[in-house]
Order: sequence, then C-alpha cells, then structure tokens
Amino acid sequence: MIKNVFRRGAVTLGAVAVAVTSLAGVAHADRGVPYVKPGQHGDGVSCVQQGLRNAGYNIEVDGQYGNATYAALTDFQHNRGLSADGIVGPRTGDALYYGYLKPSGNVVQIEFCPTVIPTSY
Repeated sequence: MIKNVFRRGAVTLGAVAVAVTSLAGVAHADRGVPYVKPGQHGDGVSCVQQGLRNAGYNIEVDGQYGNATYAALTDFQHNRGLSADGIVGPRTGDALYYGYLKPSGNVVQIEFCPTVIPTSY
C-alpha cells in the first residue's frame, strides 16, 4: 500500500512539474514587451517613430501615438507585407528594429529600443 501511495505521489508530482513548466513558458511569453498601439505615449512610441524616421518617413519623434504616426506606420506595414493595423507587435517590431533602428549605429536605438518595442528575439 505504501508503495502505491508513493507511486501515485510520484505520478502527481510529475504531472505538477509538467504543468508548472508549461505555465512557466506561458508566463514568460506573457511578460514580453507590450504592443505599441494608437493613443499610447512614451518610450515605445518614440522608438517606433524613430524607426519610421530612419525608414524615410517625415514624422516628429515626440512619443505621442497620433494620426501622423498611425499613417506612417500603416504605410510602413503595408509596404512590407505586414498586417497594416497600426499596431506594433513582434513582426512589425522586427521590421523596424532589425531593418532601421539597429543598423543606425545609434547606441540608444540599438540597446534601449528592443526593451520597449516587441521583437521576436
């Protein structure tokens, strides 16, 4: 009987370990950098705006996600075959960061921007 209890306990412990490991992966993914969306303001918006400027869009880098940022971002997304929804998720973040922010050579853009805009790496 004691052996059966230990066996059941081992099976339960194993199941719990698998569940915790699975949840840890989900929790890690959920703790990623938030998407940048219309109406927001802050450093993430500034990095998006700077990436768009580096890509040739004539917009002000003011950290306010308004109409000009939306127009430039949706055009940028459309021209690169991305979903032109005006939201910066990992695919748009990758296009901005690896295509225009990182190659700029600007240390702030290289080191800081991937901490405030989502990328897949």
